[in-house]
Order: sequence, then C-alpha cells, then structure tokens
Amino acid sequence: MATTKIETLHWLMARRQNGEARIETLGWRRLAHIYHSAKPNSPARRAILAECRRCGYTPSTILALNA
Repeated sequence: MATTKIETLHWLMARRQNGEARIETLGWRRLAHIYHSAKPNSPARRAILAECRRCGYTPSTILALNA
C-alpha cells in the first residue's frame, strides 16, 4: 500500500476517541517500522524523532533496538 508522506503524517497525528494522538499510543516497534519505510527528512520521520525526544529517549537508540 503506497501512501504519501502527508497522509502518513496525518495518520500519525490523528486523535483517537480518547483524545490521544496515534503517535503517542503506538509501540516503538511500529514507529520504527514507519520511520524506516519513510524517506529521509520526511514529515513522518521528523514527527517520530520529535516523539522520541519528547519521551526522553535518544532516537538512534530507540530506532536501532526496534528495527
């Protein structure tokens, strides 16, 4: 299934019924898969990197452990 980078970003940032953004509720393994399938410097990659930093993790460590 091919999606554009904007659709992926909108999907990640969409709010669920409980008000939390999807990027906040997905597991690191799923986020790592999305990160590695996105193009470098895409909005989806930047959002995932920002989420890693927001949670207090080093992005390279989280993404390498869950690749």
